[in-house]
Amino acid sequence: MPKIALPFLLAIGIGAFAASVDLHNNEPQAAALVIMVGGFVIGAIWPAGGWRWALILGLSIVVGDPIGVQLGINPPWPETGLNLGGLIALVPAFIGTYAGVGVRALVRSAAKTL
Repeated sequence: MPKIALPFLLAIGIGAFAASVDLHNNEPQAAALVIMVGGFVIGAIWPAGGWRWALILGLSIVVGDPIGVQLGINPPWPETGLNLGGLIALVPAFIGTYAGVGVRALVRSAAKTL
């Protein structure tokens, strides 16, 4: 299994969970929290290519909402098709992922000084 496969699959899984949370809530904060925490974990464990994980997580809302509707999940808001407003999920995705990358760099730097 290539090194990139596990974080890729994990990002897709967290993104699918975030899209499910978004489809079952009126408010976006819960999905944003899932995206941010998931990004932090993935960024801390696999810091190389953090932008990839952030993009997957952030775009999961845009892609996941129409897929959920096609699977028969009725969101609590009127269905309007592609949810481009979900692009705002890129913000917590990048913040969480690069916070994880930064914390890992700080921990590694602190470990080297000991």
